[in-house]
Amino acid sequence: MFSQKSRIERYLRKNPQIKTIVVVGSYGRKSAIRALGMILGQQFVVTMGVNKEVDADIVILDYKSSAEFPEIEPDMVIVTSCRTDEEAQRFFAMANIAKRVMVNFNDVPQKFAKYLKNPNVFTYGDELPADFYFENSNFTLDGYEGDFIDEERDRLHVKIKILGEHNIRPIIMACAVGKQFQIPKEKLIAGTDSIVPLHGRMSPAKGIRGTIVIDDSAYIAADDVRLGCATMFALESPAKTLIIDDVRKLYGIDLQLLTDICVLTNMTGTDPNNKKIHFFEDEVDLVHYIGERAEPGGLILLEVPLPEIIESYIW
Repeated sequence: MFSQKSRIERYLRKNPQIKTIVVVGSYGRKSAIRALGMILGQQFVVTMGVNKEVDADIVILDYKSSAEFPEIEPDMVIVTSCRTDEEAQRFFAMANIAKRVMVNFNDVPQKFAKYLKNPNVFTYGDELPADFYFENSNFTLDGYEGDFIDEERDRLHVKIKILGEHNIRPIIMACAVGKQFQIPKEKLIAGTDSIVPLHGRMSPAKGIRGTIVIDDSAYIAADDVRLGCATMFALESPAKTLIIDDVRKLYGIDLQLLTDICVLTNMTGTDPNNKKIHFFEDEVDLVHYIGERAEPGGLILLEVPLPEIIESYIW
């Protein structure tokens, strides 16, 4: 029996005309792969992994370690993130054999650069000195509007139906890759316009009592709560409610900017040290509370699954 690694290697060696993009990272790989597929798909036939039934132009592979990777030279390696030295050594060992490398400037610490030996490196991120970045000119609940700026400082005006600056990074990367694959500007714009968030990943929805719910319940790590709050604070609203599952996730958040904080836990009552913080033992009591207190036009950042307060998704 052939391993998955050997199957992919045999397939790619038999089809040397196919371009190979490998996505590695501690996190953010799925968002990167999705953005690549949407933008590169405007010009090419793209498959996520090997599909022998499709005559692909580009194959995108998702790998966590170089041990899983076929012994081929990828056309490009994308490094979305990195947490530890051990991960950096694995990710950059793969990047060093690629023809080109794209590195997330914000989520790959500079200290790991010592492991990167490939001279054909480009970076993407929120701002300079990244080679590729996005300059925002307008932000509303409809998303961002601004300019994608490349390594030559050429500008491409785009609209991005995404909430959260950290969620723009995969799109910046995909546009950068698209430019390197010589995709025309109009197709880059069309590809960017086609990307919307998956439900549970900062996806806006109409909520009960005329509220707007930002559903970020797919991931509920502390960093996600902090980044989600930063996005909500940037929006105009008569009330801003946060729903979480652990008060420890409030660390680093300016609680004064929140109207209400609801914690779904095994407790009930109000925090004696902060009257904004309310504990709910089950979803029923929490939904009832939101139904009574929510203000029309108010924002609710949902960091736990609570579909009962969502009426319909906007995108």
